[in-house]
Amino acid sequence: MAHFRGGFSNLLAPGYRKVVFETYKERPIEGTKLVNQSTSKRAYEEDFQLAGFGTLQPKVEGGPITYQDLAQGIPKRYTWTTYALGFRITQEMMDDDLYGIMGNKLAKALGRSARNNAEIVMASPFNNAFSTSFSGFVAGESLIGTHTSLRGIVQANAPTTATDLSLPALQAGLEHFHNLKDESGLPAMFMPKLLIHSIGDYWMANQLLKSQYLPGGNQNDVNQLSKEGLTPFLSHYMTDSDAWYILADNHDVNYFDRRPFTFSNTDDFETGDAKYKGTRRNGAGFGDWRGTYGSQGA
Repeated sequence: MAHFRGGFSNLLAPGYRKVVFETYKERPIEGTKLVNQSTSKRAYEEDFQLAGFGTLQPKVEGGPITYQDLAQGIPKRYTWTTYALGFRITQEMMDDDLYGIMGNKLAKALGRSARNNAEIVMASPFNNAFSTSFSGFVAGESLIGTHTSLRGIVQANAPTTATDLSLPALQAGLEHFHNLKDESGLPAMFMPKLLIHSIGDYWMANQLLKSQYLPGGNQNDVNQLSKEGLTPFLSHYMTDSDAWYILADNHDVNYFDRRPFTFSNTDDFETGDAKYKGTRRNGAGFGDWRGTYGSQGA
């Protein structure tokens, strides 16, 4: 498929004041707030988890101490997907285009496509947070759900019943981080920093976190949520309108660029057509579920 003069004859006709094409403003990149960014030079990357020791055990006088080994987890592998898109322009179309759309402006449009791809991939661990079969996760394990540690401790980073964003739901989410245990059952410190939400929860999230007094109350009760250091973060790439997530400062949700977006072009010798393409390889997933909490909404 190529851009022929017959298919884009309006670009050959003089007299247009302006051709409206890719003139929209763009939001700042959002996905970099959701993931830890890295690059890779390998066919895949892996995380491997070990559990340390539990708390000290009682020892009776004259009796032996308890010995304990490290506990080993299953390697978590990050794999890459290749994404690509291109366009082709006939030599005659390049010659006769009066508005400069063909060539550089189409190349810029391809760059916008690559930008959107990165946003989608960086948001994918959250958009698939409740899936146990997402390609970025270890089979059978979801980012948000019930987890069993290497020493058999069961913890959940989601409410027992999926719930919409509300004052009690958010309070329960923050309490989760205070009660969080590591793989051996020792207290783990994670500081919640972002409340990730879609436009569907925009008003609720800001009311909950920015009101000095309890939203909807008439007793001037202090809204402690506004003092917890949690910031609302509107993601335009969330696919579920009522899902919401809390992300801690030392989370382990990761994005890798195996090959960053690469743009190239060439001319076809036989036809004279100009051919352009953009490709990249990237992937996302998580090493440790700790540092996240969420609900897919009621």
